[in-house]
Amino acid sequence: MDPVLIMPDDVAEAVRRAPNWKSPGLDGLHHYWLKGFMVCHAVLARQFQEALDQKSLPSLFTTGITHLVPKDRDSTDPSKYCPITCLPTIYKTLTSILSARIIRHLNSNQVMSRAQNGCRGGGRGTKEPLLIDAVIGKVVKRNRRNLSAAWIDYKKAFDSVPHT
Repeated sequence: MDPVLIMPDDVAEAVRRAPNWKSPGLDGLHHYWLKGFMVCHAVLARQFQEALDQKSLPSLFTTGITHLVPKDRDSTDPSKYCPITCLPTIYKTLTSILSARIIRHLNSNQVMSRAQNGCRGGGRGTKEPLLIDAVIGKVVKRNRRNLSAAWIDYKKAFDSVPHT
């Protein structure tokens, strides 16, 4: 993969795609404001590039705020809480830029098989096989037919798929 050079247009595109009012992290910044203050895009691009060149991110980028959200009404039991961490908007923007670059590289070089849906944008990962299974089950039940099915879990399945 070619070296990553982050330009103001990359920041603008990442900010444009981001939802306006997602929960911010320690920076307290919503994407709404980054969309409006376009003069910041050049400064952010330069800071992102410096961080990548130094191979180190400032702690402000990677420090999140963790909230404990109750799973149900019994909020006295600690095991009934789900931790949710809100990362800084600046970090979300940087990772969005890097993710777009990686996806572009994977697609242009045909590195990933079309069958690998789990991490592909717009894909539903394991939901598709589950939906197919549910539909087949309903059809079999409605038509009063017998069905035999087997699921095979391949160890290191990705390594065994031809990537030509």
